Amino acid sequence: MLTIVVLGGFGLVLLVTACIVADVIAGLRRDENPTTIEEKTAGQVIRVRGPVRGQLEDGTPAEYTEVTVEYCTRRGEGPFEVSRRLPVGSRIAYTKGDRVIVSYDVRTPRRARIAGRVSHWPQLGPRSAPDPVPQP
Repeated sequence: MLTIVVLGGFGLVLLVTACIVADVIAGLRRDENPTTIEEKTAGQVIRVRGPVRGQLEDGTPAEYTEVTVEYCTRRGEGPFEVSRRLPVGSRIAYTKGDRVIVSYDVRTPRRARIAGRVSHWPQLGPRSAPDPVPQP
């Protein structure tokens, strides 16, 4: 009877250990193959061309403005460029130097899209005046 209890307890310990090891291994595999294949980063408008007569991305003939943005990935790769065609009557307007959000595919070949303009991101480059250091 004592042998059965000891073997049962030892078997239970082995089962719990096997489950923990399986969870750890599954977590490592999940980190190697991320489920998120898209990341976001900051970019800057480098060129605005238009109005141009042609076709939008969906093939519709129209007059459009072409916006080109330069961005670097979060891992420091790049710089890359991505373009977007906007109809001339669009409410969205970009000018050279605007900061924008760029969503890009982390896999290669890299595909990206302009996600929108922002004004609340920190200034690009060093600050013009350092913050005052508090005195004790």
